[in-house]
Amino acid sequence: MKYLSITKKQSLIIFLSLVQSIIFAQYQVRVLDNETKQAVEYADVYFPDLKTSTITNENGVFSIETKQSSVLVQISSVGYKTFLATITLEKELTLYLESSLHNLQEVIVSANSSKLQGENVANVEKLNLKNNPEIQGLSLSQKLSNMAGIDNFSTGTGIGKPVIRGLSGNRIAVFSQGIRIENQQWGDEHGLGLDENGYEQIEFIKGPASLLYGSDALGGVLYFADERYAKENSIEAALHSQYNSNTNGWRNTGAFKLSKNHLHWNVFGGYTTHKDYKDGKNTPVENSCFHTGDFKTTLGYTGQKFTTSLKYSFLNEVYGLTESEEAEDTTENIYKNTRKPNFPYQALTTHLVSSENTFFFDNNSKLKIDIGYVFNNRKEYEEETQEGDANLDMNLNTWSYNAKWYSPKWNERWALVVGSQGLYQMNTNHGEELLIPDATTMDAGLFAMSDYYYTKKSYWQIGLRIDGRNISSKQHGTEGEEGYFPKFSKLYTAINFSTGIYQQLPKQFSLRLNLSSGFRSPNMFELLSDGVHEGTNRYEIGNVNLQTENSYQADISLNYESEHLELFLNPYFNYIRHYIYLQPTNEIIDDLPVYKYVQDDAYLYGGEVGFHFHPHPWDWLHLEGSYSCVFGQDTKHNYLPLMPSQKINASLRASFSWEKVLQKFSVYIQEQYSFAQKQVAVYENHTNAYNLVNAGLAFGFKAGKQDILFNIAVNNIFNEAYYDHLSRYKQDEIYNMGRNLHLELILPFQFFFKK
Repeated sequence: MKYLSITKKQSLIIFLSLVQSIIFAQYQVRVLDNETKQAVEYADVYFPDLKTSTITNENGVFSIETKQSSVLVQISSVGYKTFLATITLEKELTLYLESSLHNLQEVIVSANSSKLQGENVANVEKLNLKNNPEIQGLSLSQKLSNMAGIDNFSTGTGIGKPVIRGLSGNRIAVFSQGIRIENQQWGDEHGLGLDENGYEQIEFIKGPASLLYGSDALGGVLYFADERYAKENSIEAALHSQYNSNTNGWRNTGAFKLSKNHLHWNVFGGYTTHKDYKDGKNTPVENSCFHTGDFKTTLGYTGQKFTTSLKYSFLNEVYGLTESEEAEDTTENIYKNTRKPNFPYQALTTHLVSSENTFFFDNNSKLKIDIGYVFNNRKEYEEETQEGDANLDMNLNTWSYNAKWYSPKWNERWALVVGSQGLYQMNTNHGEELLIPDATTMDAGLFAMSDYYYTKKSYWQIGLRIDGRNISSKQHGTEGEEGYFPKFSKLYTAINFSTGIYQQLPKQFSLRLNLSSGFRSPNMFELLSDGVHEGTNRYEIGNVNLQTENSYQADISLNYESEHLELFLNPYFNYIRHYIYLQPTNEIIDDLPVYKYVQDDAYLYGGEVGFHFHPHPWDWLHLEGSYSCVFGQDTKHNYLPLMPSQKINASLRASFSWEKVLQKFSVYIQEQYSFAQKQVAVYENHTNAYNLVNAGLAFGFKAGKQDILFNIAVNNIFNEAYYDHLSRYKQDEIYNMGRNLHLELILPFQFFFKK
């Protein structure tokens, strides 16, 4: 008789397996069609709190291993409404999906609690960046402007700043990797500072959002949601290549994602290069070329009591800056059209390190703590020097934290979020020129927000927040001489509130009412600038007496949703106390006109209205349209500067699939009509109306077992020569980009580990 010999290593494996079986329970959940009671095969199952995902099998079943008694789950499948709920786990559990022909809703992650997009009190829009061929643009900001109420404040084709309802720059807070992004965004020609690679979707919070995001969220928030981890026990990868004919530009990116048991690893990288663009008259715009390189990685762990991730991203950007006298020399431009910019140009470097951590407690509450560090270096080269040093060289170091505690839902009605945010920031100069002095900024805030559910989905939300921000700088230079900055130190405080309701109405209507306030303390440039701001062709002087801007906005959203038609109407009114803006003077310094920062109360009002029509039985046909407008005036009825023109966006799309030929095929045509903008500030030029037409097709097929996706688009088909009102080159009579052929190839890969 033979005896089985067990080694110490084998004993340890058996012991750990027994311990795991005691601690964790595995649940099987079945997903069925609500009407037919048939299994929903290969539905996408996502756990927002755990940031992990899986799919249902051919029997509509998925499994989850957890110690928790309940879990938040999102289930999506084509032809069904998105399911989102916290489910109580049982040994035998069945969930039902309702049929739906319109687009799937996504979970909004920027809100204080996970909700579907249409069920938030705040006005939140979502843009899906992953494999979305209808979103076109050379810059990320240009792509964002496809949304109603969102515009692009551009410097050529590479540099763009998103504009939410007429507000941009320091009046919009940008969040990525769970923390706030700071990149000297006060400058007109300072772009977003992020690359789209590695992001799954972007959420726009329209209106003051200071309650959850602090200072500068006066006009809204841009929240970048990272791509999900690979599905459980799998490897996902993708190669992505794009070509743009107008700029002879290339963009090549790659992605690799690995999930094995509780560990996850994501890696993204890419390089983009563009030559000078050609306008609608086929004239090259000299020194509009640019190139960027990015890298991003995430290492994550998903446990039963906590999840954690360590993230790092790097972005290098080099942008040429066009000047009017250069653009006139069209003959020389043709031969100087290279990928290396001439003077003047910018070179920007951004490093972002963050850690996102969520802790789960037995009473179904959770604590989320995000900490991060952002390093931003900005170099501006005006002319060639013997040493090759930048004329302007600034470092911005920002440490920040964001902590939130989410209570369990009491009596199935009350839920509470309590949190704190803060940052410590240092700006230092290392070049021969100074726009602003070395400075330090510190702020901290405390807030609380509560939801009260008076029906299953209808609820009332209310919150309060208190903030303090201190800005200080040392004296620089000698008074009376060039480059002098006085010593400065000031504390700004603010108390803000938010309240609103989400109400489901009869006959498939829903209503959102929201009243909120926000604040923004003046930045160092508005307070202390004293010099020529390159690229703006003006001498700017700050004002140390500027007060905090305070915003009060009323926002209404009425929505209708049926099997074939969706409608929305969204008017708003925004009153801003102590609105800061540049005012021209009669003075001349260094042969340039002088502008000074002043304040006055302001009113911004307007709205968006739109529809999505998808008739049955022609489920392949989609017709969408929207109209957006914003108007701004001060108390003297003078028009505010840089208000976007009114716009109409319309698109017609047909989508098909043939299993034996093409897995995916869609063709679309888009039109954007921009009204003439004649309501301009004193020093602004008015802009004529223009009309842009785009068209494209996207298809996907299999070559053996390999999926291949291919997109073709033609933008500005009729090669219209036009000025967008928010183009900084408009004042120098430089047109926006002309016709462009866009080609895109995507090769996705996926492998599952054997169980």
